[in-house]
Amino acid sequence: MNPTILDRLFSLKSLSTSAEGVEWRFAHPVPAWMWVGIVVGLFVVAGWSYSRLLGSSRARGMLTVLRWISLSVLAVLIAGPELIRQNERVEKDWVVVMADRSASMQVADVPAAGGTKQSRESELRAAFATNAPLFAELAAKRHVLFEGFDSTAFDLRVEPARNGFPQTVALGEPDGRRTLIGQSLEQALRRIAARPVAGVVLFSDGRSPDQPNRALIRQLQARRIPIFPVPLGGDSSLPDLAIAKVDSPGVAFVGDMVPVTVDIESLDAPADAAVSGEVELVNEATGEVIDQRTLDSAKDGPIHGSTRRVTLLAKPSAAGSTAYTVRLKPSGPDLSAENNVATVRLEVADRPIRVVYFDGYPRWEYRYLKNILVREKSIKTSALLLASERRSIQDGNEILDELPRTVKAWQDFDVVIMGDVRPEVFSTEQLTQIRELVATRGAGLMWIGGSGATPGAWRGTPLADLIPFKLAADGSVAAAGTDVWLSPVLMKPAPAAERYGVLQLSENPQEPWPPELTNSSLGWPLMRWAQKISPGMLKPTVEVLATATPVNGSGGKQPDAGLASESAPLVMAMRYGAGRVVYVGTDETWRYRYCRGEVLTERFWIPMVRLLARESLGRAGKPATLTASPKQVQVGQQVQIMIRLLDQSLIEQKPPSLRVRLVKNQDSGSGASRPIEITLAPEGTEDGTAPSGGFSTTWTAGEPGRFIVEASDPLLTGLDIKA
Repeated sequence: MNPTILDRLFSLKSLSTSAEGVEWRFAHPVPAWMWVGIVVGLFVVAGWSYSRLLGSSRARGMLTVLRWISLSVLAVLIAGPELIRQNERVEKDWVVVMADRSASMQVADVPAAGGTKQSRESELRAAFATNAPLFAELAAKRHVLFEGFDSTAFDLRVEPARNGFPQTVALGEPDGRRTLIGQSLEQALRRIAARPVAGVVLFSDGRSPDQPNRALIRQLQARRIPIFPVPLGGDSSLPDLAIAKVDSPGVAFVGDMVPVTVDIESLDAPADAAVSGEVELVNEATGEVIDQRTLDSAKDGPIHGSTRRVTLLAKPSAAGSTAYTVRLKPSGPDLSAENNVATVRLEVADRPIRVVYFDGYPRWEYRYLKNILVREKSIKTSALLLASERRSIQDGNEILDELPRTVKAWQDFDVVIMGDVRPEVFSTEQLTQIRELVATRGAGLMWIGGSGATPGAWRGTPLADLIPFKLAADGSVAAAGTDVWLSPVLMKPAPAAERYGVLQLSENPQEPWPPELTNSSLGWPLMRWAQKISPGMLKPTVEVLATATPVNGSGGKQPDAGLASESAPLVMAMRYGAGRVVYVGTDETWRYRYCRGEVLTERFWIPMVRLLARESLGRAGKPATLTASPKQVQVGQQVQIMIRLLDQSLIEQKPPSLRVRLVKNQDSGSGASRPIEITLAPEGTEDGTAPSGGFSTTWTAGEPGRFIVEASDPLLTGLDIKA
């Protein structure tokens, strides 16, 4: 029968009986032998149904045939005849080719002809040129995705084959600052999600500090994606000295010794490799080298597997914004020079530091420290001796009409110094105001221990929490963790002092503590009276700036027989809210004047006063601060956003949360996007409020660019708080 007639008869539109690949089938297929039985059985049934009827044989035969045909058609329809055409589509799988584009590819450590060395980049380009026919063969059978990567993955431009020229891949210049293989693999697989992947070919020198996380490994296993690494580079690895992190205060006074802490790490160097060089701090405006330190692994131990921390000191001489460059200069071969430079910016203020100094009696330490502060032109000092009857003797170059009695009056001071004075000379309100001055306004508090009141008498007062060690219940000096050394002690700076830029008493920056101060035979460096502070009584956040080491009466440097350890904390520092606290457990630093004048004592006290004042400068006049840390991240990493309320009136409103807005800077060159609204939750509270004034959250960077974080909460409207 003509297929067209069948199509019309059965109204076949989308599927024609004449189309290629169309077949007749049954929905309920029956074997051929069964069809023979069905046809024969139906004929017998049809003949039997007419066998007993009256009439001619011819008429009954015709009726039998017609019934047999009807029953046969009905049997065929019951079997479900249908037209079938198989629709099959072959989908090509994918091959991902990833090429390392980090700056380490420029290292020339691959052996070449004539005993020379070629770069890893040259080896990569030669591999791509040699395997161009293989890539073309792959492209004919599969989809090939060419990706470059450093800290992130990105597409490589591919020129198709034409006019007899083979396909080429535009690799570009290897200028990435860091290689993150795990993160780049994850981003490349995200590009071809839910598609079959035959494998990933990875061209890299293998210099990656990150490892594929468990989620990525499980994804590779679940999708059965093999990784084919192609190692580049020589057999032996070169050391790579790198600046891992630079930290410094954002603000300072003119004349401050500002510490710039630099973390140096050595990447992929052999464990026994000698690494040396210099770290310099350079003024960007003048090109002058402000400070420098020497790295010597032979002397200080290897850097491999750890981080070497170096502190450089800057001393700004003019107000305004100042930029410094931290420059790392390895003395030997270095894998990459791209990670050897970092920039530090500093806002410098030129105004006097305001200090108020309280003591209980005119001890030697008070006399000399007061004179040092008065002579220092960058400091305005009010010094008062307070007796228990609330009588006072006032000194200094700033005379007070009366003791500050209001929050506003205390805000005139950047640093409060508490000598051996009893807390009874202050009212409870005044002590609370001092605590709030430190906690919310960022002022500094310095304690100078004494034999009378400090620290034991301060137990139970509003300032007890601002003492860096725990005070016992009875308030006694001995029970408070501070006994008195029975023998003279020598002071020695601890590593934390260098990080803060204090206790630099020597002219030699490589040896900040003069050797004569550790020579007990001279006599005058000995502290004849000092408090013995138990290390176990220190609060968790306390950093020790200097320790006391006892010596016996003969002048030999021998530990006191009654001591369980050779040394104990003597000068300590800790943060409290927005400010900082320093505790000095001796009043004998005036002895450093012997045959030296005021030089050593000035270098001891003035930098610590400046350190404490620096915190108030950074927060002066600001009702709140907004910070985003770290300031530079990779896509997919988290940023901590924090708001700290410094104005007590804001804290008293007890906001349940605060909102900020992230706005992408259009000057970043990566396109604009819609602002992102983020809610910050109170820190460490159970009742949903933030009595400490701290609110924070984390945000995951989803795209590259430069972002500005600004407060958008109605509580902070008009304060222009940004980060």
